[in-house]
Amino acid sequence: MTSDLDNACAELEAAIAERDIDAFGQAMGLLWNAGQQAPAAELTAVLPRCAAILGSLHIGMGSQLALMCGAFAERGGDPAPLVTPIADGLREALRRARLLRKTWRTMGEPGPLPSEESSVEEYDALVTALTGKVGEDEARALAEGWDTLNLWQMPATSILQLGPEVRAAFPHKGELLEGALELSEDQPALNWLAGLLTVLDGERLLVLHRESGRGYEMTITGLGDNFQLHTLIADALSGPEEEGLLGDLGLDPHWAAVATDAPAEDFGGTAEGRFNPADGTGAWIWNEGQPCDIPLFEDRRVVVLDPPGYPRTWNNDRKYPMMTASLTLDRILPADEAADWLAKVGPPQDIPLI
Repeated sequence: MTSDLDNACAELEAAIAERDIDAFGQAMGLLWNAGQQAPAAELTAVLPRCAAILGSLHIGMGSQLALMCGAFAERGGDPAPLVTPIADGLREALRRARLLRKTWRTMGEPGPLPSEESSVEEYDALVTALTGKVGEDEARALAEGWDTLNLWQMPATSILQLGPEVRAAFPHKGELLEGALELSEDQPALNWLAGLLTVLDGERLLVLHRESGRGYEMTITGLGDNFQLHTLIADALSGPEEEGLLGDLGLDPHWAAVATDAPAEDFGGTAEGRFNPADGTGAWIWNEGQPCDIPLFEDRRVVVLDPPGYPRTWNNDRKYPMMTASLTLDRILPADEAADWLAKVGPPQDIPLI
């Protein structure tokens, strides 16, 4: 017995085979409605078919289906089949958008580039302006890339949050990151994509507590920013000193829950810092940054914990609500090993001028 989702997908496949644009729109509506009622198992079963369709469409029509598929993955469907077609579509949209931006600059930037709120008329004006430079067909192709870029980055941002396996399998990361950073001033939502493309999974850290002389090896996965890192390090080290930890640090357990996997409805309140984190050179690690920003120090990412120079608080939430995070305490360093590392790292620095 076929489900409503199967039937809707079959109608979409038929519409594409027949090149019937009206039937395509109707089938998309049916697929969306069926997906809102379908359980996760049905969504998982249909997503490989959707991914195959997605890989056959040009980026304009594909962007709408990609957005829908991303929503199905958010509702529990397995995102694995979507990784390659979404990454490929995003890559092509970015390629065209970057070329458009470059061409626009050679034209002296005759006006602002369209935004998400721009009208059809504004896009038509863009095509008209570009046509004199690159010809009408190329002008329309470049404008389509610019217009659909946000639609492609949204499902990419969704599925990249859904597990380290997805992030590991996501192709073209370097190229996508370069493009996202290049265009983020014009399309700020790309900053969210860039952050996900640089998430560290299975990354080992060396954490040193200068005041106690203790050292620890930890592993992090899925942290979106250093607010999470600060919270989870404090949580890992809060415990009996006789076991090599730092004693009771007075943490609210809600902070660590939110920093790992609590649902968005549990977000709220204010988390508090317990340290002033620095890297191996002694430079401050800003909470607003990401773990990937921590430079290597003797081939290790080193975090040195000093007493806080001033109270540090932040909103108790996760930058990427669908991405679960983990930090594990793997090993407590022997005293002599910790002392050796502490002798190598840079001294504490004064509070930077802001």
